[in-house]
Amino acid sequence: MSSRDLQLKASDLSNLVRLTFDNTTAPDVTKEVLPVYNEKYGGVDGILAALHVDKDKGISSADVENRKKTYGVNKVEEEPQEPLWKLMWEALQDPTLIFLSCAAIFSLFIAIFVERSAYGWLEGVAILFAVFVVVMVGAVNDYQKEKQFRELNAKKDDVQITVLRDGKTNKVSTFNLVVGDIVLLSTGDITPADGIILGRNDLEINEKMLTGETVMKKKSPAYDIQGSVKSSPTLFAGTFVQAGEGRMLIVAVGKLTYQGTMEEKMKEAEQGRSILQKKLDSMTDLITSVSMYVSIALVLILCARMAYAFHTKKCCMEAWDHKIHWSELLGFVITGITIFVVAVPEGLPLAVTIALAFSVKKMLKDQNLVRHLSACETMGGATTICSDKTGTLTTSRMTVVKMWCGGASYTNMEAAAR
Repeated sequence: MSSRDLQLKASDLSNLVRLTFDNTTAPDVTKEVLPVYNEKYGGVDGILAALHVDKDKGISSADVENRKKTYGVNKVEEEPQEPLWKLMWEALQDPTLIFLSCAAIFSLFIAIFVERSAYGWLEGVAILFAVFVVVMVGAVNDYQKEKQFRELNAKKDDVQITVLRDGKTNKVSTFNLVVGDIVLLSTGDITPADGIILGRNDLEINEKMLTGETVMKKKSPAYDIQGSVKSSPTLFAGTFVQAGEGRMLIVAVGKLTYQGTMEEKMKEAEQGRSILQKKLDSMTDLITSVSMYVSIALVLILCARMAYAFHTKKCCMEAWDHKIHWSELLGFVITGITIFVVAVPEGLPLAVTIALAFSVKKMLKDQNLVRHLSACETMGGATTICSDKTGTLTTSRMTVVKMWCGGASYTNMEAAAR
């Protein structure tokens, strides 16, 4: 079968799924969804015919590759991982590190070209080394954890699912599902793609990962509206089959699923700076402003003192000497710059980065993989965590705390055993 034989476009099916997700109340379904679902597409039977799918046999295995080319693969392609040098460059954009780098360059320039002291360059080199360590620790951690997360996600998403092809049921990877496949769902399954329910079923779908609602949703090939929407035909990728069994016709895969479109939008969202980073930025701005004003004030005071001494002739009785007095003025400027550099807390970013890296390693021992260093201090600053108890806070283990045996009640299990 060629792509020309398939009468529905991938975008049409994706828009249909989005339309059913965005309109869930009875008036909206009647006004917006039903004219499109029933009249334009002919309901589930019309979609089956347009996709050339036999609901009793499924699609042909020979037609899988053609459907992949036409409708795409069931995988949201991740952007290539950023190289280490780019992560280092991004880490270097931190205002505190920029301030430290500029101060180190000033310190090196004065030590090498002005003071020309034997060990004057050590302070500038020490600051640059501290900046290098901070950048390397942050960039290497982010690179390694991002790589581990990608490997874990690839394994997590690669699940074997039961499909109907060539009249037989087969186990295939979720990555190999295509539009037109008929998937057999049962209790505990995660819906692998967007689809439409086929035939009678007793499915109860948990859609809270998309909508936040914990009410189980009933599914049927056609809308059942009795004052409110009792059941709907659409299933969404990522939702959980809480109970029951049924069959689903896949109509959207990969980035064209509703979940896929949300992931694409989340990639576009810019990541803000963490609370600790904002506080460090504010502190850097404050230190920069105060040290700059103090340095300028000191240089002006020294220049004013020198001018007053010349004017009153209380000091520097000799005439103006370009070699001597311009050198003194340059010394005043160097003193101001030195105060500006000394005010830089070059050890602070290094101490913060090392502390966060240590926290990441501690969390890893507790089976907690942290992707970014800033996540540690972000969670450390959380005051309230809202969580669903069932399946989240429980550990699937029970402990006996009280027992009735031999006509007596025991709270101490060791005593009961004796």
